[in-house]
Amino acid sequence: MKHLSSKLRSRFQRVLFATNCSVDYEGALEAAFNFCQTNNSTLRILYVLKTQRSPAENIRASTDRGAALILRQMKERAIGLGINCTTQLESGVPAEKILTAIEEEQIDLLILGTSELRGSKRGAFGPTAEQVMRKSNCLIMTVGPVAADLVQAHAPDGPVVFATDFHSVTRQAIKEAVWYCKSLGLQLHCLHVLPRALQSGHDNTLPEVLTSALKHLVATSEVPIEKPVCCVIYGSEISNAVVDYCRQQGASLIFFGVRRNSIFSPDDPLPIVFRVITEASCPVVTVLCDAEADPELTNPPVPPKSAVPLSFLQ
Repeated sequence: MKHLSSKLRSRFQRVLFATNCSVDYEGALEAAFNFCQTNNSTLRILYVLKTQRSPAENIRASTDRGAALILRQMKERAIGLGINCTTQLESGVPAEKILTAIEEEQIDLLILGTSELRGSKRGAFGPTAEQVMRKSNCLIMTVGPVAADLVQAHAPDGPVVFATDFHSVTRQAIKEAVWYCKSLGLQLHCLHVLPRALQSGHDNTLPEVLTSALKHLVATSEVPIEKPVCCVIYGSEISNAVVDYCRQQGASLIFFGVRRNSIFSPDDPLPIVFRVITEASCPVVTVLCDAEADPELTNPPVPPKSAVPLSFLQ
């Protein structure tokens, strides 16, 4: 397992793992342990019990005791792995409790698990995560069902994939991805997917222009990184192309820049980032941004509109 470079400290010093243990949480918990070990992060485990509707106090007391036992076991496992871990048991509205914990504990990264397969927006994240994403400024790492199943066999020192559609919100996401790779000595892959229909032409101008744009985007980061891999690939379905690429490269993490307002619009189709989360073999970090445009972003070369692929985050 790689350790942090002494030259650059991880941005993720305080990690929160939130769960209600109503679904299979083991894979997500293991991913949280792995992440904290790799980044020398402190871990806070928040177990939120939904407010009991039954007035029977003995039922409530039994539930509390069971939750306390699970938390104690989680903490003991974390400490056994050398992780500085604290636990917190709450009851009430899960999203509210998570947002409060993020603010009060100054959390750098929230880790959530989902067992849902590809389907609707709500199925990809769940109503609690959706409410948190609407309001939190904290980065969120989601461990999908495939990633959870593969967590034990997953290599923590695999490359990090940053997938982008060149929207201005990706500037913050690329900064986070570069910093993460720099602090751990990991290789960064910057990826853009073009529609398969454009592959039939023999002109390589568009891929070359977009590859240069990827390199330019990396250069806007705060810290330099050695030999990033900038890759333009073709795919008939963008999420499948991203997932396949990450699997082939043995990626350890995927970074996405996400426009907060667009991902929950009822008029938009299912965002590609949701589909990647449910099918990727590694966790996905979403960097949530409110701005739709940033004039300070240095403009990379952009091909004609007719050739620009669908947005990752529409």
